[in-house]
Parts: sequence; structure tokens; C-alpha cells
Amino acid sequence: MASTHNSDEYCLKIAKLVQEKGLEETSKILKIKQTTIERVIREAKSRGIFQGASNSKSKYINKILETYSEAELRLIADAKTFVLEKSKKLNINFEGKSVKIGVMTDTHIGHQKFFPERVYAAFEEFKKEKIDFWCHVGDVTEGMSNRAGHIYELTHLGYDQQKKFACEIFGQWTDTPVYMIDGNHDRWYIKSNGALIVKDIANRLDNYHFIGHDEGDIILNNNTTIRLWHGEDGNSYALSYRIQKILESLQGGDKPNIMFCGHTHKYVKLFERNVHAVSSGCIEDQTSWMRGKRIAANPGFGIYDITFDNTGVKKFGETFYPFY
Repeated sequence: MASTHNSDEYCLKIAKLVQEKGLEETSKILKIKQTTIERVIREAKSRGIFQGASNSKSKYINKILETYSEAELRLIADAKTFVLEKSKKLNINFEGKSVKIGVMTDTHIGHQKFFPERVYAAFEEFKKEKIDFWCHVGDVTEGMSNRAGHIYELTHLGYDQQKKFACEIFGQWTDTPVYMIDGNHDRWYIKSNGALIVKDIANRLDNYHFIGHDEGDIILNNNTTIRLWHGEDGNSYALSYRIQKILESLQGGDKPNIMFCGHTHKYVKLFERNVHAVSSGCIEDQTSWMRGKRIAANPGFGIYDITFDNTGVKKFGETFYPFY
């Protein structure tokens, strides 16, 4: 008669436990050597009573299942068929010839150096100044890059947590329309599993509108174009250099009247090629990565008074509110 420890029932029980718990944990639970467990699994497979994944694969599969939600797993499975949609040109009509808008960028929600009170401070000023709408110029969330040690800088891990936190914060603003683009950090979710986190945030909130990947246009009364632009390039040795090169690269028929830029966490205003261009600062504070690269941050947000007519911008007034 076969030993109980060699029975089909015993071998199958061990193999399934390894699939659920992993080899190391199973060894601890049963108090038997890992080599013995591996031998039992081989025996179960040779008898044709167990066709599960190898214990190394199942360990990774279990870790994936623990890390990602069902919605994220569905997006990962469908990622092969994902195609980026084109940025929008959104036409907004005003009765008058002036508009007051708020601008913030690079909140990086989910990072340790994001401070919600800065967003709330911006909201207070937006209300006080009675803005018509406000814009976010990308990197709404921190994402999860492959940079070594990046995961240890996060307060909120993954798509679900960062999206939920962002919705809680931006949900405090209900007064006016909001126009958003995504940035390179937000697009980590697109590149990894096809998730559109900024569009999903905008869809969850009233009066929030996603207008493009990396850039999008807002056209006032059919003749004055405001462009939101993020980019994936790096910092330059001089604050104005990046904006100059962006403006130089624009073709004549594609120039906006006003451009708000994100990504570099710098604040500077420039008027070049008849474009009022602003590098819009950031909400996130200087990170350890930026400090290590000797890159300063200019935290703050802006409010802009714009007067326009059928020839373009007649007056561009700017106020930047820095955080120290």
C-alpha cells in the first residue's frame, strides 16, 4: 500500500498550496524543506494530476493579483489595441473681450513632495479673483516610473490610489470649468497598461475636461488660442531657453496667442514671435531626484488677465503666487 505522503491526494494538496502561497511560505507552513516540496510537485505533474503554473510563475502571478485591481488588469490585457487619441481644439465663447484664468501645473499627486494645501490655497485665490476657468498643464499624478527607489517616494501607490486621491482634491472645486492635459508622469499608466488616468479623473468630476495628451488648445471666441503644453524634454541651463526653442519650432500657421508650459517646474514669462509664453512653475516641491540633479523648483500658481479682440491679445496681465 502506498504511503500517505506519496498519495495523489497528498501531492495535489502540496502543489495547490504552493500555487496559492508560494514555495517559501509553504515550506514554513508545513515545516518541510523546499527541495522536498519541489520533488512532490514534480511527482504530481508526472502523474498528470496537477497542471498548474510553476511555483516561480505562480509567485509572480499572485504578486500581480495582489498589486493591481481588476480594472487595471483588464487595461493591461487590452493594452495591445490601445491607440492615443488626438489632442482637442476646444472652442469657448465669451460675451465680453476679457477673461481671467487660473493656471497650475505639475502637482504630481501621489508623491511625498505633493502638498494638498497648496492646491486649496490656489482655489481660495481663484475664488477671490473670480476666475472664468482654470487649467492644469500636466503631470497631474506622479505615476510609477522605473527609476530606482522611486516607489519609496510615493504616498499613494498605483492607478486606483492616485486617481482616488486626485478626485478627492480636485472635487473641492466646483465653481468653474477646468481644462487639463496629461504629462509624462501621467502617461506612465498609458505606456504600462493603457490607463488614461487624467482623462479618467476629468470624467469623474463635474466641469472638468481632458483636452489632450501633452498638449491641447482652448480657443476663445474663435480667434484667440491658448495652448497648454507639457513636453518630455529636460531642463535647460537658462530659464528662457526651453520656451524660446519651443516657440522657434512652431510653424507659422500653428502658433497660439498664449502658451502655458509645464514639466520643468520653473516659472518664467516670455514674449516671442507674438506669443505670450509662460513656464508655469509647479505645485510639487523639489524632490530628492531634482536635488541630486542640481535642479531647483519654483513652486506656485498663476492668475492671468487677458484682454483680446479680433486681432489677438491686446493685454496680458500676470500674477504669480509663489510658495516658499
